[in-house]
Amino acid sequence: MFHAVTGVTVTQYVRNRRLTLAAQELAGTNCKVIDVALKYGYDSPAAFTKAFQRMHGVTPLEAKKMNVKLKAFPRISFQIQVKGESEMDYRMVEEKGSIVFGKSVIIHEDAYKEIPVFVEEIWKDGSHGQILKLLEKPDGTLLYGYHFDFDEDGSKRYLMGAEAPEGIQVPDEFTVVHIPDQTYAVFDSRGTMPDDVEIDISIQDIWKRIYTEWFPSTNFEQVEGPCIEKYYWVDDKHQHFITEVWIPVRNKANGIKSF
Repeated sequence: MFHAVTGVTVTQYVRNRRLTLAAQELAGTNCKVIDVALKYGYDSPAAFTKAFQRMHGVTPLEAKKMNVKLKAFPRISFQIQVKGESEMDYRMVEEKGSIVFGKSVIIHEDAYKEIPVFVEEIWKDGSHGQILKLLEKPDGTLLYGYHFDFDEDGSKRYLMGAEAPEGIQVPDEFTVVHIPDQTYAVFDSRGTMPDDVEIDISIQDIWKRIYTEWFPSTNFEQVEGPCIEKYYWVDDKHQHFITEVWIPVRNKANGIKSF
């Protein structure tokens, strides 16, 4: 949610804020680098120097000098504004549990950058085609994306795959995920190929609007469980597609997973 709204993960934000405050303490002072490093959560001056230089472009020692340019990452404040400028299409779906399989990867920080790289890799190494073969689906069929195993450090796992047909023997190189019975809020958007950038923008826009517009204006809240991205071709030429985002929710009024 934090990443969808701000464009950075919680981990990135905390790191940037710590290095901003560290730079302010070092700038033009005689304080010791090791003291500042320990204060802002770094176990050694070497680790602190590496992170500091990556953000500011100078070492902590150089930052202590006058007339040195440093970067400041400001504090984030949230002001929820329900615009209502354009409608959001959604529907509520009661979905039975299922077992899905596919190729997975750990997303460490920026899903919008890391997922496209991962998807390209499984296209090139043949994993995408192997999944379609197991499903007995034709080439060009779009797989679904599953976000799961969310961690407090902002990381998560992402699986590109599909529901496993009954009786299928899933090869060991694939990840298997059990999806529980859930109530989902489903949002959709249309896009056009072959411009891959449009896919990314479409997905980003859906996620951001869900958290900044839809949740604040409804009586639903997200519950624990995988989030799903589903893709469908609109035409046989594979030029136009529909993207759906499935988020597990419950009604806050009654505290149960049905509506």
